[in-house]
Amino acid sequence: MAMWKDSLKIDVPLIDSEHKELCDRIDQLFAACSQGKGKEEIVKTLEFLEGYTIKHFSDEEKLQRASTYPKCKEHKELHEFFKKQIADLKKDISENGASIAVISKTNYFLMNWLLNHIQKVDKELAGYLK
Repeated sequence: MAMWKDSLKIDVPLIDSEHKELCDRIDQLFAACSQGKGKEEIVKTLEFLEGYTIKHFSDEEKLQRASTYPKCKEHKELHEFFKKQIADLKKDISENGASIAVISKTNYFLMNWLLNHIQKVDKELAGYLK
C-alpha cells in the first residue's frame, strides 16, 4: 500500500513533489521490512531523510517567510523535532543495532509524523498561502 495519495496534495507543486518523494522512500522501507530486509534499508532511509528533510523543510520555511505566515515559528519547531527524532533513531541503531522493535518504532514514527504533518500542519499553511 502506497503512503502517497492525491488527498495529501496541498497544491504547492514543489512541496507536493517533495512530500511524494518522502512518502516513496518510506514505502521503500516498508517494502524492505515486509521482505525481511528492514535492517539493511533502515539506515539508508534515515540517512536519506536526514539530508532530504533539510532541503524540504528549508523550502517550506522559505515559503512561510515570503508569505509572512503567522505560524512560522511553530512550524519550524515541528521540523526541528522531526530532525532530532531522526538523529536519535540513527544513534539508537548505531549503538544498539537495528532490532525489530527499533525498526517498528521507526516505521510507526515516520508514517504517523509525516501523514499528520502533511494533513494538518502543511494543509493549514496551504490554506494560508491561497
